[in-house]
Amino acid sequence: MINDRSAGGLRRSAYKTISEFEINHLKNEIGAIGADESIFKFNTGYSTGYRDDSDIINVRGDVFPDTNSTHPRDLMSERAVLAHEYYGHRSYRYTSLDKGSWNDEFRASYMAAKNTPNLTEEDRIYLVLDALERAKEAGVTIEYNGFIRRLLYGY
Repeated sequence: MINDRSAGGLRRSAYKTISEFEINHLKNEIGAIGADESIFKFNTGYSTGYRDDSDIINVRGDVFPDTNSTHPRDLMSERAVLAHEYYGHRSYRYTSLDKGSWNDEFRASYMAAKNTPNLTEEDRIYLVLDALERAKEAGVTIEYNGFIRRLLYGY
């Protein structure tokens, strides 16, 4: 099985400590997407990610994009990453998909793109592109539905 949480798209380093200024910015992003701020813990864990066992989202330096990359996972805004964790993983905790499997990660990005309030169109596009990339990395072909076609091609 491919652990998609470590396949491609590395973003910025998870070892970067998030400053108080950056934490305040991220709290604004959390509020913008209507997420419960108490779920998010800053500078904890090994990387940004949802923990089913404790119902928290660790937020590390890898929440920030790497604009030198061309990979959609690297280019997602921090708001999109927070949405991926909150509306993607947290909303589907305790389901049968293996944590970190391609389809768990695909669903997290796809559902975040579809269900998160106050995302930009660019955020939604990068989330869908990330979902598609995760399937591609696993060797799975995805048939585009109406939502994906409208988002990527405008029809």
